[in-house]
Amino acid sequence: MPRHVSDSDEEPLEDKTAALSLKSKRTERMQRRRVVRDKKKDAIINLLKLPTELLLECLTYVTPRDVFSFSLASRRFHALVAANCRVIGDVIIARRYALLAQCFPTPRLLSDVEPSTQALLTDPARQTQLSIHKRPYTHISPPDARQLCTCLTCILTWNNLGLVLDFAHWQANLDNGVPIPIIPRGKTAEWNDELVARNARIVRKAVEDSLWHARILEMHLDSTVRSIKRHSKNKGNKRTHVDMTAADAASGADAFLSKHGPPSLEFPYQRDEYYMLEAYLPNRWWKKTEQRWVYIIAGQHERDLDMVQRFASRYAPSR
Repeated sequence: MPRHVSDSDEEPLEDKTAALSLKSKRTERMQRRRVVRDKKKDAIINLLKLPTELLLECLTYVTPRDVFSFSLASRRFHALVAANCRVIGDVIIARRYALLAQCFPTPRLLSDVEPSTQALLTDPARQTQLSIHKRPYTHISPPDARQLCTCLTCILTWNNLGLVLDFAHWQANLDNGVPIPIIPRGKTAEWNDELVARNARIVRKAVEDSLWHARILEMHLDSTVRSIKRHSKNKGNKRTHVDMTAADAASGADAFLSKHGPPSLEFPYQRDEYYMLEAYLPNRWWKKTEQRWVYIIAGQHERDLDMVQRFASRYAPSR
């Protein structure tokens, strides 16, 4: 017999199937991890959407090291830091390292000097006379006279910045009592050549990029804080120490270095002097009558150039 077909059989079927609810410790862990991942993604997206002006303002409140880490997060952040490195560096130095910047200024570029004076600075006879200041230290590379000004002030500022980086490199050895390797006189070591060359490249960047200059000052502040802590624990060391509180050490700024402390009269010519080096802060002296430090480096570069010109005119061959 033919099957009876009703109108209801032609109605579309309604799918009432539903996903089974999964409930287990494993799925709960996966859901929690997914929530954490989503929050991180949302945070990154929100940060990327911030306006450039706000990002730049935020960067001026963090350390130079954090700024460089930030620049590695994305191409946009890298381009942002690269385009505004000088502005960021200048603000950070003024906010965190105003005192250290006066102790450790950067040398000047040779191209910033008057052309007539450039010829005097690069004169072979004068470069030979400067050998006492450009001697090949084991821990510092000499400046390139073809790129940098080699007046006495610029040579000394170059040496000081190179010293700061080398001193920072050996802080772990000094903290843990591990002897610093000694290179015999007249010998070289590949690891030392690489270290000195790396430091020279960083100082060279700092000459034109104040963010790199700020990074060097940040490293020296860290070295100084660690050195003060080491020497203050040495009860046998009766020398005058820098007064530093726990808050000073954690501040990330150099304001506490305005307090009275030992002067930095001698340049550490070799790494053996690092063991007793507490706070190397050159180019300043303590004015007892006013109870404050006086910084003496400002204007010295210009005075040195004047001296170079006077010396050249005095000993110029008569026609």
